[in-house]
Amino acid sequence: MKVFSLYKDFFRFVERISLSLGKWKIYSEFYYQPHREFLDIFFSHFPLLDPSSLKQRVEKIKVSDYSWLKSLISVSPPKKNITQAYKRCIEIVLPREEPDVYLFVGFFSPDGFVMNFKGKPVICFGLERFRDFRLLKIIFAHEYAHFLLNLSDGDIPEKMRFKWLLISEGLGTYFSKLAFPNSALSDHLLFRRDRLNWCQANESYLREICCSGKFSNQELMDFYFKGNPKLDLPPRAGKYLGFQAVKKYLADNKEKGIGSLLANKESSLSLPL
Repeated sequence: MKVFSLYKDFFRFVERISLSLGKWKIYSEFYYQPHREFLDIFFSHFPLLDPSSLKQRVEKIKVSDYSWLKSLISVSPPKKNITQAYKRCIEIVLPREEPDVYLFVGFFSPDGFVMNFKGKPVICFGLERFRDFRLLKIIFAHEYAHFLLNLSDGDIPEKMRFKWLLISEGLGTYFSKLAFPNSALSDHLLFRRDRLNWCQANESYLREICCSGKFSNQELMDFYFKGNPKLDLPPRAGKYLGFQAVKKYLADNKEKGIGSLLANKESSLSLPL
């Protein structure tokens, strides 16, 4: 596994902010240009972040904005955490090919995600929102499962996109629970405890919303990411159904392991919610 610590060049930029040169010029020289291929692909997922707005964001950066992150990284290097997590993950499922991992600083980046880069999936961590790395190993294991799913056989029919979202999130959650079983389920779901309590108390209601056919795929996708106050539905609650589906399947089919689901999209999609 190769780990690319792009954030080191970001801090080279931050260290030079006090120079008389404009921040954008320093940012471009020390961070953006050396990693432009990666950053352009990442920024392309944010249509409102055009070159002009990116420059405006950079010009507003202050050294103090990143002092906590710099201190955190010096005390707890993320590469070390990720390497330890990877060793645990490959004890459960070996990948067809080793992942590349990118550690970077963006603007409001997801904590962890998988992105296609140079023709293959890579695991990425946007470090700017982390206040500690307590859950970094769990997040890596979750994204490792998504990495395996990206390499798996089969395609996702358009009409199955919402179900795939729930099942894939369920697989990521279940896999991280296998890797680090001593952590709380709420940590693996990346939920506060009160949201997990809601999901456990309202599982039947949640299943009715997601599986009754009353709502379109697009409506269900919106419910997942945004929640719906009128339905008393919190965001991302649907991943709990995906986790339960994976858990029940593997409990009922003890001869099968999670590797079989991570290797074939059709097998994963066959799981009932």
